[in-house]
Parts: sequence; C-alpha cells; structure tokens
Amino acid sequence: MAGSTERPPAEASVVVHDAVITEERSRVIEARWAGGGMAEVARQDAKDDLVQPAWTGGGSIARTVGRLYASSGVGGGSGACTATVVGIRTVITAAHCVRTSTEGALARTAAWDQDLFFVPGYEGGAGPHGGFTVRRVRMAEDWQTYGRDVAMLEMNPGADGRNISDVVGTQPISFTAEPGASAHFFGYPYTDRVLHCSGVTAWAAGETMVRVPCLMGGGGQWRFVPFGRPGGGRCRRGERRRRRGRKLRNSPRRIRPRPLPAVRARLMCSS
Repeated sequence: MAGSTERPPAEASVVVHDAVITEERSRVIEARWAGGGMAEVARQDAKDDLVQPAWTGGGSIARTVGRLYASSGVGGGSGACTATVVGIRTVITAAHCVRTSTEGALARTAAWDQDLFFVPGYEGGAGPHGGFTVRRVRMAEDWQTYGRDVAMLEMNPGADGRNISDVVGTQPISFTAEPGASAHFFGYPYTDRVLHCSGVTAWAAGETMVRVPCLMGGGGQWRFVPFGRPGGGRCRRGERRRRRGRKLRNSPRRIRPRPLPAVRARLMCSS
C-alpha cells in the first residue's frame, strides 16, 4: 500500500459514493458472483500450506467476517478482500478494496471498483448466509495516507428484506485502540477459509496505526481484535475492488433500506 509516513491531520475530508440503488441491479450483481464469479476468484485460493492456521472457533467470527468481491475499476479483473459487519447495515473494509489507483496519481482520482458483493461467513466457495450488495461507500478523500485506508460500506437489505446485522449479528468497533494489548487477526489472504493469528500490538506508520505482528501474506485483507477487555473489538486491512451505480429517472424501483431504530449504537473495537 502506497502512502505517506507523516501523521495525518485530525480531520479528514470524507467522500461519499453511491453504488447499487435499484433492486434489479442488486439481483444482477448477486447472480454474477453466485453464478460463477466467486468460483473464478476461488481458483486463485490456497487450499493447503496456509500462512496461518484456519479459524476453527466458530462463534460470531464465523458469521460476521466474510469476503468482499468486486471488479477492478481499472481493467475489470475480479478479486476479493476481507470485510466485517460492524453495524446494523454497516460493513468495514480497506479503502483500497473499493478503489483502484494508478501509480503516481492522486488518491482522489482513483477509479471506483464495481459490483461489490459481500459474503459473510464465506468458506470453501460459498456462504451460509447468502450475500449482500453495497448501497453507499464512505471513506477519506486522502485514503492512501497511512491510517486512513478504511472504507465504511452501507449495505442493501438481503433478498428477504432483512438488514445484514439481523442475519449475522455485528462486531464491536473502537477508534481509541492503544498499543501493548493482546490481539487477534482474522482474514482471507487469498484462502478459502478464515485464517487466524495473534500477538501483542504496537504502533506503526508514525503512530497512525496499531499493528499486530502477524504474517498473513500478500493480497487479501485482515483484521485484529483484542478479546475480553473494554475497548476491544475488530479491525482490518484489505485489498481492492467496486462498482459505480447511475441514478436514472424512470429507472427500476430503488431499494428502500429499512429505517434504523431510534437508538445510538455504541461502537467499541480496535482500529
């Protein structure tokens, strides 16, 4: 990942990008990935000789951590990242998983990747909870700056009308992680199952990130989670891809997301 080692300013300019806003387009994307797109990416996956052990603990990790598919905004090639459910209809991934940059170009000019499709609990070529398309992306404009390679995805409801959190639950998230804690890392570094490693966190990139000293390999994406203490939660890092949807008058019926309940969610995790 390219980027500056300088600590970024406290405030970042946020980019909001619309994606899939019609039910028809959502069905097309789901059919594309379920009908052979995921299998195409899976041919690149390592089945043996994994860089870390596979996660066998089940629980919420097996439900909320999943694989995010997309087509590159430059060239159209298919690929995948790791992503995690952290809100009622919010999934977190790496910014470079949803945009493709050209070497030497400014971050804000990077192409938006296409046809984002998230499969929570992915294993061995399929997901037991189905898949979800992305309605909207929020990320820092200068996302290639260290510490800002993060994208928040607003998900469309599933085929049955339920929000993603109603199907798989959520992971807590925190933005105040400190180094020196025991943490766990989960992800799909081009593997057909979730891998896991752990270690003690330390500052990285000029104290803009807290990093786990685990080798997860190149390509895919990762995350870490301090377990069993206040402020503990999930974090991640990723790869790339995504689609730009057009809003047209007289177009197919737009997806209407279910209203959020009138409560404030308390996010507790590690970033």
